Amino acid sequence: MVSGIPERPDVDSEWTVVGERIRLAREASGISVRELARRIGVSPSHVSNVERGLASFSVRALYNVVNHLDISMDSLFEDQVDSRSPSSEAANVVIPISPETCQLEESGVVLRKSDRPSINLGNRRWDRLTAKSALRTAEFLEVHYAPGAQDAGLPDFLHHQSREWGVVIQGHLSVQVGFEEAVLHPGDSISFESKVPHRFWNETSEEVVAIWFVLDEDSVDKSHLDKPAGPTLFGGPRYMDSQ
Repeated sequence: MVSGIPERPDVDSEWTVVGERIRLAREASGISVRELARRIGVSPSHVSNVERGLASFSVRALYNVVNHLDISMDSLFEDQVDSRSPSSEAANVVIPISPETCQLEESGVVLRKSDRPSINLGNRRWDRLTAKSALRTAEFLEVHYAPGAQDAGLPDFLHHQSREWGVVIQGHLSVQVGFEEAVLHPGDSISFESKVPHRFWNETSEEVVAIWFVLDEDSVDKSHLDKPAGPTLFGGPRYMDSQ
């Protein structure tokens, strides 16, 4: 059975909120629409449409935006409506919840699946796995990759000053880090420096789901590591630097 990323009823509202938050951060930074567009490699009209909730950024453009505006990716996620609010259909259904459970949810220690903040990015969806991010420099995500990458073409390379860890929990994810490619199967994991150009895509007919943890490079303590004597395995290919 072929599955894809399900359409969410609040897709438009997601980017309305994200666009507004980008606009506020841009204005706070004193950067014009035209200048931000120049820095991230898109047209000024596209930036304007995103800020008005009429369009969305690609993953690559969104990473560039947060870098140039010096904000966290986490700050752009829209908080979902509290799913514990009674609806007309569930008003008469009593679900026992202990005081301890309520307090853990309200304090952000526990996050229910139905309450995850999320954002749609073309052929993938990011679900944030923390109610509130305690670290501005960290992202903890469940990423859904829609099938059929061969029809849309391979995604752009990404590179940013972070380190990331991922594990595939459903499907088969194609990855490229530097010049090397691999296919990750359920249970396979990956870890690498994000400054090395990389990309992920799903060329199967099934949805791929993976868990990712991304930590800004400046937050990683490397004092215990020995510097390599020679070139590393993935030494950022020069031709990819402009990607």
